[in-house]
Amino acid sequence: MKIRLVDVSSSNTLPPEREISSVSPNFTFLLFKSDALVKNSEGLSEVNYGDCILFSPDQSISVKPIKNELIYDSLIFKSSDCARLLTSLDFQSSTVLSPVQTYFLDSIFEKIAKENLAKDIHHERIISILIQELFTKISRFVKQDFVLSLPDHAQKLRELRTDVHENFPKRWTIGNMAQIMGLSSSRFASLYKQIFNISPTEDLIRTRIDQSKKMLSTTKVSIKRVSVACGFESVHYFHRAFKKRIGMTPKHFQNKMLTKHGSIPMDQSMQSLDSMSLVSDFSGTLEIIDGEIVFHGIDSDWSDFLGYTTDELRNKPFMNFISPEDLTSASEAVNSIVNGKNVFNVAVSLVSKSGENIPIDFSAITRGKSSFWFVKKQLIEVA
Repeated sequence: MKIRLVDVSSSNTLPPEREISSVSPNFTFLLFKSDALVKNSEGLSEVNYGDCILFSPDQSISVKPIKNELIYDSLIFKSSDCARLLTSLDFQSSTVLSPVQTYFLDSIFEKIAKENLAKDIHHERIISILIQELFTKISRFVKQDFVLSLPDHAQKLRELRTDVHENFPKRWTIGNMAQIMGLSSSRFASLYKQIFNISPTEDLIRTRIDQSKKMLSTTKVSIKRVSVACGFESVHYFHRAFKKRIGMTPKHFQNKMLTKHGSIPMDQSMQSLDSMSLVSDFSGTLEIIDGEIVFHGIDSDWSDFLGYTTDELRNKPFMNFISPEDLTSASEAVNSIVNGKNVFNVAVSLVSKSGENIPIDFSAITRGKSSFWFVKKQLIEVA
């Protein structure tokens, strides 16, 4: 459904002597944050905090405060086919609605306002989806029995978690997250860990770390700027948190990723032997023997990496070292190589002599009558 947003605003305030009285050519949705009187087709109705009303185009809008100032959020939009959505939801326009749960309203309003301000790619489509979500949830909680709608903590936590992940730079604390849920801090933290198997603090830190890795992997941006953009309270804390979970400092990670992806001249193919050698930790030639591939060019670094001696590795089929859970992927890679096709960055794990699974990215390139193997160590996140 296509919806074009005209305006969205939060915490509008009108003094006691003022009122809203107009006829708009657009849909107008009002969410009340204070008591008011609404004149509609049914007569005069009193509304309270959390009540809402949707006026269709050309309907008369008449709202005034009862005693104190009038506080409300507003959403004004155009849509040629919104009527079909409202009909399917049995959502009555010009009727005061009192949903028994309102925890989702502020979050959706905030997301709509954010999209409208940023105007990133597909923002109109996202706004349309959010407005449909708004009306669908209001319809659900207007019709739902109060007893049945008593807090579903699991569902509310999932929605809160999504909100936190989408707005990771925001200054989230256990206290304000618990307040959104209507729980004590200790009860909130306990429920969160019970449902997601991770504490809310650790979950937020890992989300911020994941975002910082994306920034560090693609540009030579300063560590301080990444720290601020991802919501860390200081560069020192970001440095400590990153190293604890990734096993290296942010700067080391950035240099490693930019060496792999950013130091090769743009006119040089990423699939050339030189470029593959540059970004790989180990390499050599390979030979196909009876449908198996065997590595040559084994040195002490590769031997130390797997814990075997060079003699133990020499002339042993590659498949002999593959972890059981990766046999399918490795077999497909070997078959491709045997059939003369190149393979790039196949993720598999090798079994070291000590029995440890070591994750790698494996590539193989054939040039003329010679074939070459390349291995990159995978970065291991430390929990």
